[in-house]
Amino acid sequence: MEFYPLKKNAGFRMEGYYVWCGSVIKENGVYYLFAARWPEETCFPKGYMTHSEIVMARTEDLDEPFTFQKVVISRREGNYWDSLMQHNPCITKIGDKYVLFYIGSPDGKYETRTIGYATADSLEGEWERSDQPILLPPNANNPMVVEADGKLRLYFRNGNLQVFVAEAEGYDKPFKLLASDLFPGTEIEDMFVYREKDGSWVMIAEDAEGAFTGLRKGGVRFLSKDGLSWSPAGDAAAYGFDVCYEDGEKLHLDRRERPFVLFDGDETWLFTGAKAYGDTVLTGGKTWNMVSRIKII
Repeated sequence: MEFYPLKKNAGFRMEGYYVWCGSVIKENGVYYLFAARWPEETCFPKGYMTHSEIVMARTEDLDEPFTFQKVVISRREGNYWDSLMQHNPCITKIGDKYVLFYIGSPDGKYETRTIGYATADSLEGEWERSDQPILLPPNANNPMVVEADGKLRLYFRNGNLQVFVAEAEGYDKPFKLLASDLFPGTEIEDMFVYREKDGSWVMIAEDAEGAFTGLRKGGVRFLSKDGLSWSPAGDAAAYGFDVCYEDGEKLHLDRRERPFVLFDGDETWLFTGAKAYGDTVLTGGKTWNMVSRIKII
């Protein structure tokens, strides 16, 4: 992938909050970003397990910053699958409904994370949350949904960073597991999946151990004919941690995750969660959703 120099003010930031994830949809000339946030005083990254909520921001120009609009999904009373935490948003439109897939937890424990969804008739309207999660293997997270041949494919990973794929007739129908551990012996997460015009499949994900790219936690690109059996692309590397701005300034990121690709006419954009200026890869610093114009080759 080729990267154009970044605009310094582009993307989404919130003072006093860690911002992570990022899923985008365009409607009537407006770009809507769904992201996760949690207060900086709760620490990065563990604070998301007890304080993450999903917010929406918007912009009419991806070279300009996103503006916060509202909290979309937050804590709710009762013993629900997502009562305490909401994270990893994945926005899509299915028929006339907007469907927001995300992970939740009722108690802030890693092993209770699971995937569910909320629906709305309009992006700026009210969201109705599912009372029950999708029935999947334990500790399902990192949801990515693709429509294919009249069905929905749901890609996700478990706590051991093994990747799974399930399929359903609709977002509110039972999902049937199609394949488990798509990359045996390695660790992959943060999958973004799309289909080419010829029907082939592409995945951009995090190479957690660097097994395919040599860069631990860097981006990796996979190709597939059926969306089930995957091989690394000829140049498997998708993105790294060094970025360059239009004024020539360079920045080395501590961490870069949760890739999302938006195809917008003749332009292609990569959104990633970004962290910089920290004491370590995990601690301190600032986070935001980074927007990069790219060319996929």
